[in-house]
This record gives sequence, structure tokens and C-alpha cells, in this order.
Amino acid sequence: MKKLKIAFLLALFLCSLALAQQTRTPLPVPDIPGYKTLKADFHMHTIFSDGNVWPTVRVGEAWRDGLDVIAITDHLEYNRYKDDVKIEPGRAYAIAKPVAQQLGIILVPAVEITKTTPAAPAHFNALFVSDPAAINNPDLMTALRAAKAQNAFVFWNHPGWRVPKAEWFPHIAAAYDEKLFSGMEIYNDRNFYPEAYPWISEKKLTMFANSDVHDPMSPQPAGKPRPITLVFARTHDLAGVREALDARRTAAWADGQLWGAEEQLRPLFERAVTLENPELSARPASSIMLRVRNSSAIPFQYRIKAPAWLTTGDNTLAAEAISLLRGSVAKTAAAGEQRVALELEVANAWVGPGRNLTARLPLSLTVK
Repeated sequence: MKKLKIAFLLALFLCSLALAQQTRTPLPVPDIPGYKTLKADFHMHTIFSDGNVWPTVRVGEAWRDGLDVIAITDHLEYNRYKDDVKIEPGRAYAIAKPVAQQLGIILVPAVEITKTTPAAPAHFNALFVSDPAAINNPDLMTALRAAKAQNAFVFWNHPGWRVPKAEWFPHIAAAYDEKLFSGMEIYNDRNFYPEAYPWISEKKLTMFANSDVHDPMSPQPAGKPRPITLVFARTHDLAGVREALDARRTAAWADGQLWGAEEQLRPLFERAVTLENPELSARPASSIMLRVRNSSAIPFQYRIKAPAWLTTGDNTLAAEAISLLRGSVAKTAAAGEQRVALELEVANAWVGPGRNLTARLPLSLTVK
């Protein structure tokens, strides 16, 4: 036991040392009109349940990875290290909060409600909790009602976990009918749940993409961040996050894909992608090149819908880079100024099941 405690303390020291040596990697995603775009992860674990890091490490990882908001959602029902760590609901939040304040990370008080049912596992995250101990009840519905009594924001975790596919299970239907949860993960860890995606609009749920990280998280490769929930908040604070979740102003960003409402994804794309040379002149049968800047950390895959004379060999607007789109003017092009729109179908931005975002960039071409 003594050796275990010494090893445990050494691990904490090394985690603290690693935190002190970190630098933050910018992860630019533009604001949209009227809202600030916050990058969030609302599902992660520490040694206070079944994770393998101290709470402050989760804050340091989030800061390093360019996030703005996190929630530590340790399970209420069990703890892997109960013989080594004093179990107290809300303790992880209390430990992490001072570091989060220093690093400018918005920390949401949260827990994970973990139950089993005959149909499937029942896991829900409760955000903005004020008394986590009061939620710890062996009955699922009683626990969810206790969370609702605290005005918590509750969402359904990994709907297809450990089942052949996601279904609107009886316990989910009962909780939804009683208005005990308001959101759902469509992406968790490395898993997307396509069969659950239509429920977002059908049931008017807030969508989430979260890491559900348990082990120490290594620095993320360039252009491949952890699963992230984009929150479009009126204010950059805890109250702004809560208002945005209640209003369903979120998007899910994971594995190079983006899911969200068109009213948010369209202005996000238009703020991120601009033409550096929107006014061109050329002769008939000559070639032209468009310089397209993507200022965001999100690479955009695209298909050109118009104009027909513009072609490109590469169909990706690289993140934080300028891409060249090459085209040629027809021999029969009429002389004079032509105002057209560069119309793109954004192949990795989804505004509904089977439906991609279409965006237009204004372009002026003068044929001499």
C-alpha cells in the first residue's frame, strides 16, 4: 500500500510538471454574427471515477488543445481508485476550478449518471449541477428527476454504445416524455451514430461531440483535434454557455466532419473562407486562378457547383492556409463584366442527414 501511494504521488507530481511546461495550440474557429464560437468538451473522466489522471490535468490538456469550455463528468456510481482517493461528489470540480480560472477555461460543474437497463446501458451527463450527491440514486428516473430539480442540463451519452445500433429505447422514451434530458451525443470518442442523427431535429435536441477521455490525452495532431462541441454563445462565460445549450446553438466537429444547423454553419463558413482576389480579368480561352483563404482550423472539403468553367484538382480548402482554384474562360465568353457566384457544396459540413451545406462566394470576372 505504501509503494502504491508513493507511485500515486509521483504520478501527480509528473502531471503537475507537464502542465507547467505546456504551450497552447491555437484552434481558430470564427465567431458568427451575434455570437462567440466557443470550443468545448463536455465529457471526460479523472481518477475520481474511472479515469487515470488528476482533475487539473484535464484542464491543462484542454488549454493546450485550444479549448474554451470543459466539463469533468465523473461517474457517480463507482470509482476505480476508492482505496486511494477520498470519494466525494464534486471534488474533481473543486480541485480543477482554481487552475481553470488561471488558464481562462470555463469549467462546468457536472457528473455522469450511469445505469443499466434491460434494453441498453443508460448513461447521461448532467451539466450545471449544484448538488451532485443528491443525484446519486440507484434508480435511473429518480436520478434524472433529481438532476432536473437542480435545473441541470442533461444529455444522452453515446446512444449506440454496446448495442448493435442506436435505438429510441424504452428508458430513453420515458425520460424524454418527462422532459428529463435535452441533448444527445452524436459523436463520442471515435464513434459517430448515424442512426441517431435524425433525432436531433425530430426531437429538438442539442447536439454534442465529446471525447469521453479516460487516459492521459496526448497533444492532438495538426488538423485532427479531439471531438469538439462548438457552442455559439452570446457571452464568453458560464451563463453564455448555458443559454446557448438551452437554445440548441451547438455544432459537432469530429474526424474532419462538421454537423450543425444551417443558420450557424453558413455564417461560420462565410467568416472562415474568403476570396483574396474576388475581382478578375481575363481573355477568352485563358486560364485564371482564385486564391481562397481558409482562416479556420477546420479543413473544408468541397465540390464546385458553379460556375461550370472553374475546375480544380484538389477538393480541400486546407486549414489556416490559402488554396488555389484553377479555371479557364471559355472561347465564346462574352466581353464585359460578369458577376457570378463561386458556389460550393461543402462535403464535410452537414446541415441534416444526407444534406450538405451549400455556400456562395461573390466573384466578378471581366472578359477583355
